[in-house]
Amino acid sequence: MSFEIRPLTDDHVPAFRQALSATFGYDADLEDEEAQARFEAVFDNDRMYPAYDGDEIVGTGGDFAFDMTVPGGGQVPASGLTIITVRPTHTRQGVLTAMMRKHFDRARERGEPLGGLWASEVPIYGRYGYGAASSHNDVKLDARLAGRDGNEDGVTVRLLQREEAEQLLPAMFEQIQPTRPGMYTRTEAWWTNRLFSDPEKYRDGASAMRYAVAESGNGPIGYVSYRQKASWSTLAEGEIQIRELMPVTDAGYRALWHYVVGIDLFPIVKYWANPIDDPLPFLLRDGRAAETKISDALWSRLIDLPVALEARNYENDGSLVMRVSDPFCAWNEGTYHLAISGGEATCEKVVAEPDVSLPVGTLGSLYLGGNSAVALARAGRLHGNRESVRSLGRLFRSYQAPWCPEIF
Repeated sequence: MSFEIRPLTDDHVPAFRQALSATFGYDADLEDEEAQARFEAVFDNDRMYPAYDGDEIVGTGGDFAFDMTVPGGGQVPASGLTIITVRPTHTRQGVLTAMMRKHFDRARERGEPLGGLWASEVPIYGRYGYGAASSHNDVKLDARLAGRDGNEDGVTVRLLQREEAEQLLPAMFEQIQPTRPGMYTRTEAWWTNRLFSDPEKYRDGASAMRYAVAESGNGPIGYVSYRQKASWSTLAEGEIQIRELMPVTDAGYRALWHYVVGIDLFPIVKYWANPIDDPLPFLLRDGRAAETKISDALWSRLIDLPVALEARNYENDGSLVMRVSDPFCAWNEGTYHLAISGGEATCEKVVAEPDVSLPVGTLGSLYLGGNSAVALARAGRLHGNRESVRSLGRLFRSYQAPWCPEIF
């Protein structure tokens, strides 16, 4: 069976949406003009690469252009892989591999040295050089048990109408985004069509999105967006479903959490993407009452290895020789000398005996500073003597865990 990767044209966007929805198990409403407009505003045809069998779309794929925060606060051009599907009639025939090659070639041409994705299925993307780079906690708590005493002195929290939220939230996010590895920039179109778009059919019985801002004498210091879902038995059992909790300051963090656990009639609080190093258990009266489930989140891929490694900062100086295998992006294959001085790196190909050997996916898992080199070595994902592995871990570790608060 033959297929080819061709550019997406305007007249084929409906068929692209239909192919995408069919494989993900829902039906695209092609009569919904607002949905069509949102799709066209967020997705760039030039960054889509459908697979065609004749005139039929049998595979979908595309990517977003982001600037992503890396350790040290640098902003690295990144290619965010998204909407990957292959029609069931065409799986295991090389369609996905062809789309991935197109994706990496285009990203390299555009000067995007870093790739990222959220994996729908874990076993797939390791084949293409991605490594799980960040995790998050799916949190559920009963505020009647966990609770928190008192208010945050000097901080007030107030509800916003959507129009005011549209003015205040993006500016706060811009302050927060450079502070945490794994966070990516948002365009105005992204805010309008992703964050502030709120069709009723996607609420699953919950309320419209609510927005609250924490403010001190110096102005806004954080926001939370959430839904409410009412439930009654003998007592009120309503839910607060947090979409984002974004503090600019620690005082804002404490005030926002106090607010969400104190909303009457809605004692069950859920937040699916809390940072892995979040201090919530220390904030509550009973931290044990907060149930958490750890899950992988952002996966990272070094598309231009030396450029990506030189773009981030490092907390410890040192040097190491690494043998990196990358059969899918052959230009990365080789032995590199990574030298770090004053937190800045140089990375050059060398002919030398390596201190450690690892596949590019393992380097992706280490890149944002959230994983242990020792643990990866124990799992057989990298090789080297004990001291070299520890040195690798010291070089890549970040004091703050990476966090990606939104699926793309």
